[in-house]
Amino acid sequence: MFTPLRYQATEADCFPTSVLNALVWLFERSELPGAVLRHVYAHSLDGIERNVTGAYTSEHAGKAVADWLVEFRTRSFAVDVEILTGRELHLRGSSALLRWLHHGGVAVADVCDTPSAMHSILALAAGAGHLDFWDPYIRGRRYDYGRGASRLASDGHAPNLRLSKSALDGTRERRYCFGPFATRSSVLIRRIRRGRRARATL
Repeated sequence: MFTPLRYQATEADCFPTSVLNALVWLFERSELPGAVLRHVYAHSLDGIERNVTGAYTSEHAGKAVADWLVEFRTRSFAVDVEILTGRELHLRGSSALLRWLHHGGVAVADVCDTPSAMHSILALAAGAGHLDFWDPYIRGRRYDYGRGASRLASDGHAPNLRLSKSALDGTRERRYCFGPFATRSSVLIRRIRRGRRARATL
């Protein structure tokens, strides 16, 4: 049984929430070890240790979580992970992110939220001119996601946000786009299948 995707509980936990949503999307509830949830939360939000307002998850902590996920395996759980940064993260024809989505993977991607902060959302599928995401932050009805964005009705078993590729791949610090290459980052995750099917992609 697949469980619904979840929303973040605080202003700061978009990264661990999106990582867990990636695993919830790829695995059935009975296949996810509790140790995975414990480790993701225990090693994220390291801004608390640095007395940072909002207690964000640093790039270093995010990479450490990704490395651990690759190494941790059980009979029902195994993933492959790739981290894209800078100019590696784009939506042109050679895009690694698009390739992973087309082959059943997902991507925890950072997008601009404010001029000084990034926000982690989960890419679930790609269409001809758009990507579909699960945004873990609940926004008011009047919230403006920016150019090329539209809300999607969802019960937690489907994406809740659609972003156009052209706007998402923008290099300016605009809301819900990848932004400047210097700050781009994404964690690609896919299931290593061992006999049981993953959730069908869109």
